[in-house]
Amino acid sequence: MSFVRQGVGTLTSRAIVFAAAFFSNVLIARFLGPTGKGQISLVIFTITILINVAALGIPSALVFHVGQKLHNARRLFGAGLVLYFFAVIVFTAIYLAAIPYLQGTIFSDLPPWLMYLVLLVFPTTLAARYAQHIALGLRHVFHYNLVMVIDRVAYVVLLLLILWGFERSVAGVVYAEVLGRLTACVVAVCLLLGALKPLFTFGRRELGALLGYGVRAHLMLVIALISYRIGLYVLRYFHDAAIVGQYSIALNVAEVLLFIPNSFGMILFARTSSSTDEEASRFTPIAARNVLALTLASALVLGLVAPVLVPLVFGQAFRPSIALFLVLLPGVVTFALYRVLSYDLIGRGFPLRVSLASGAGLVANVSVAILLVPRLGAMGAVCGNLAGYGLTTIIITYIFLRMTGNRLSDLILWKREDFRHYRNLLAKLRNGGPNLDGE
Repeated sequence: MSFVRQGVGTLTSRAIVFAAAFFSNVLIARFLGPTGKGQISLVIFTITILINVAALGIPSALVFHVGQKLHNARRLFGAGLVLYFFAVIVFTAIYLAAIPYLQGTIFSDLPPWLMYLVLLVFPTTLAARYAQHIALGLRHVFHYNLVMVIDRVAYVVLLLLILWGFERSVAGVVYAEVLGRLTACVVAVCLLLGALKPLFTFGRRELGALLGYGVRAHLMLVIALISYRIGLYVLRYFHDAAIVGQYSIALNVAEVLLFIPNSFGMILFARTSSSTDEEASRFTPIAARNVLALTLASALVLGLVAPVLVPLVFGQAFRPSIALFLVLLPGVVTFALYRVLSYDLIGRGFPLRVSLASGAGLVANVSVAILLVPRLGAMGAVCGNLAGYGLTTIIITYIFLRMTGNRLSDLILWKREDFRHYRNLLAKLRNGGPNLDGE
């Protein structure tokens, strides 16, 4: 299947996922208000950090090594399985040890049992992620997208049923999250077993290969995640959960713009992993400038409708989120470029360079947030996001240009060949062309 078809399929899947996530945020905001929205945002962010830290970068390593065919895919599966059980045991113990501290600080207003219940999300999500990324390495992009869609659609359906008919509380959201992740996990594992028929054996060579690549990629993924939402913790430390809820809605609306670079970036990662450096250096600038243009156009449209959309959809209590979102817009647009280039560098086998850029952005984000949040509240957290996005994008762009010899204009300015590609694509779509090669 061609890059364009995979990209369109992934974009469609992520659009469905976004619609489900957007609707779930509307439900939570309407049923629980700013305080409940802030509380659940903190809970989900905490368990998401646990999942990403425990992943140890192995999902990305599976895509890389399966795609490069450096090792037998079945033996890589066996090595990944051993690492999965190791991660679940070790990081579950760490989380349980941290619960008393969490209950005394950011989760002081939540019942203790809830922190144990949400832990059920951890092993199921991690298992689904392993299975998805093996499928992606095998170029089974449809399976990857299917699990992603089932995960969030199941969640939003369960959320509607539970909040509407049973439990209008943060606990109700956690029930839906646990059951939705379990559903996706079962589907992902069944699809993998059917496609790969794995052998439950592994060698030290495969184990070392996954850890060697994964640990380097791991740092980047964790830093990027924390940098994007670290403002939630800083805000909760200085202010109440209601302000956290308003800030989280601004982030949720801003995430609309990131599903374009995330969709094409993941496919670019798989393509770069199985391409030469010369091929990647030619193709990535094309993807980068077109994704950037699409993100910018989307930002302009969303910026115009947000003042009406936010209070209408989420409620008047979230009107302060409008200004937060509008200030976030420039940073999110520049961050789209970072997402594309980071996937390219990881696919080439240089995740540590991406980690350095992400780490610098995290330091900038936290520094600005701590300085401004006590006085400016949520707007201070937004300023932290802007500082992090900007510095991260500048560094990653510099690294990419130095490595590939491309010019900045190759990444940000449309060229005549881009219009020709779009004309050819539209012509093939009208004619029902079977193969869109994206070249």
